[in-house]
Amino acid sequence: MSHAFSTGRKAGFRFAVIADTHVNPSDEDLISPFESHRLTNERMKHTVQVLNSLDPDLVIHVGDMVHPVPEAVTYSEAVARFKEAVAGLNAPLRCVPGNHDIGDKLADYVPAGSIREPYIDLYREHFGADYYAHEAGASVFLVLNTSLINSGLENASRQERWFEEQLQQHTGKNVFVCMHYPPFIAQEEEAGHYDNIDQPGRQWFVDLVARHRVTGVFTGHVHNFFYNRIGSTPVFSMPSTAFVRGDYSELFGIGQPPEHENGRNDTAKLAVLVVDVYADKIVPQFIRTHDLGVGLHSLAQRDWPQLPPAAGSNSRLGIDLRYSWTELHEIPYSSMLDEFQRKLARNDYPVLALWEMGISNLRVPIADLTDSRTLQRMQALAAQGARFTVFVFGWPDESTTTQLANHKEMIDAVEVIIKWPLPDDVVDRVSQLQQRSGLPVHMSKFWSASGQSKDGKQIKLLVDHGFTGESDPALKDIEALGPALQGLVFRVSRQGSVSQTICDVNSRASALGMRAQVHIRLADDSPAVSHLDAAKAERRILETAFCAAVYRHSSVFIDTLSDVDRGYFPRAGLVDRRFNPRASAKALRNLHGALSEAAPLEQLHWVEQDCGWIGCAATDDGFWALVLPTEGSTISLSLLGNGLNASLVRGVLDLRSGKEGSLESTSFDTPTLLHFSSR
Repeated sequence: MSHAFSTGRKAGFRFAVIADTHVNPSDEDLISPFESHRLTNERMKHTVQVLNSLDPDLVIHVGDMVHPVPEAVTYSEAVARFKEAVAGLNAPLRCVPGNHDIGDKLADYVPAGSIREPYIDLYREHFGADYYAHEAGASVFLVLNTSLINSGLENASRQERWFEEQLQQHTGKNVFVCMHYPPFIAQEEEAGHYDNIDQPGRQWFVDLVARHRVTGVFTGHVHNFFYNRIGSTPVFSMPSTAFVRGDYSELFGIGQPPEHENGRNDTAKLAVLVVDVYADKIVPQFIRTHDLGVGLHSLAQRDWPQLPPAAGSNSRLGIDLRYSWTELHEIPYSSMLDEFQRKLARNDYPVLALWEMGISNLRVPIADLTDSRTLQRMQALAAQGARFTVFVFGWPDESTTTQLANHKEMIDAVEVIIKWPLPDDVVDRVSQLQQRSGLPVHMSKFWSASGQSKDGKQIKLLVDHGFTGESDPALKDIEALGPALQGLVFRVSRQGSVSQTICDVNSRASALGMRAQVHIRLADDSPAVSHLDAAKAERRILETAFCAAVYRHSSVFIDTLSDVDRGYFPRAGLVDRRFNPRASAKALRNLHGALSEAAPLEQLHWVEQDCGWIGCAATDDGFWALVLPTEGSTISLSLLGNGLNASLVRGVLDLRSGKEGSLESTSFDTPTLLHFSSR
């Protein structure tokens, strides 16, 4: 796994988790009405290649290894095909029984046969024990048969006693619980349905996990990504490597193209998980496998061991979370799996996208902190490394200030947006807010944009905020605030230069003894003008990220995570409305991944021309250059004019593909990162 842009994996132990491969007894598969289902065997083979490239010490499959249920005559044939596919794995494989492997949970509404003793015997014959412990180094994996829970079978009570004993025995170790059914999808108190564990077994499990502070829980079954917590324990519901459960396409405010089979073949959502276990933390990283069809697969997403927020980052790049990111959706009953009630689910793909890109700095309105449901999600993300800048228009009241103080451990700053002229007691107000909340206070200037209607009368419809640059006359009023204020918020319009403005406002804020908080707009100044050119957005995003990696004492926020395709200020984001990554998200992920291994960047030097942007930053062992040509153009390193020597190149990284290469030319037509040694 060693390459020029990474010193390699440093974790003491790495394991991978996969789910729901649904291997068929034959490649033709005449059972399912979906064409994508005839690709599952091919995708299983591809998954093995992906896993081998990730080089884990152990692979856990959390169930539904095969598609035929135990009562099917083709069950044994499918098992044979599965074993044939996984024979090529370089790492040991441990399997978890899924409902297709051992029978559904006991419930009147499940469509297939429920678990029974003959099915358990059949599973054990083909796969071995259905619940067991596997120790690896300082970690122990407890495998549960979730179909047994609430079944009333004799094996169920045996498993309960065994699980409780195992948790007692392994106190002080990393304990990972691996099972098929999630305990719940959206909230602990949700009703029982096809995709969770019914009561009373759910409460039994939740209480044990919370009491013993289990390190992590990994589940399958839903074929989609969900992230929850039980006490301090993260619960990851895994995507499938074979196909997506189409009922959860209702989470997205957009339809599906024909090739997606109504969401089932949304291949960008197929993924595996790798978990790096360090002495003081675990770092989970989802790797999208990006299957494209039979015999035509792109490379798996690049593995950057130091990338996720939990691993830390050199960058201060953040995202404005404009869309609702905690909303519970009622999934319609559909005559497929669940027909008699709606089930609740939350779209957690924005969270997955943020983790993939290495973004841990998030900007949210004060209402997210004061709403109990959203607060819970903020705390869940904070446990995975997120930090929040909380903004408020005007001055927060006493109860809101108390709420800020109560949760200051996950808040980076409180941003107050104030109308001008400033009140006479502004110094006292800022000082009191800082003292009572215990947080840095950043100030932003409110302003509205005016225009002319057809009859000549002035209208005011647009509102925004932020100082417009280092020469904004309103900054003169800030000088009197002194040390009470810790930061200033600046706005960079779409027409403004990212690198020049970030450089200038950092200098001005530093002269005032404050931090700069910089908002980079992908939106136009006019609400009617669309900016849907994803390539232009990509260049602006990558330039912003590179500058943020240099100016680490400032906070830099991009205004758009997902596309804005309706309403005002339409623009391309980092992910589309299905929350699948655009090219810009993949490029940002690769940029952050490479820089996460670098020494801190300093002394930014850049050149902007019609053909593109090129920036260079020094480190203690060389320097890095980011080349961003405009679409259809090439840009040359010679524009920097500082005698870059091609013989000093350590690595060349195509940011869109994540592929490394050699320096064959000093002119580039795609976003590229170069690492030079100092000698």
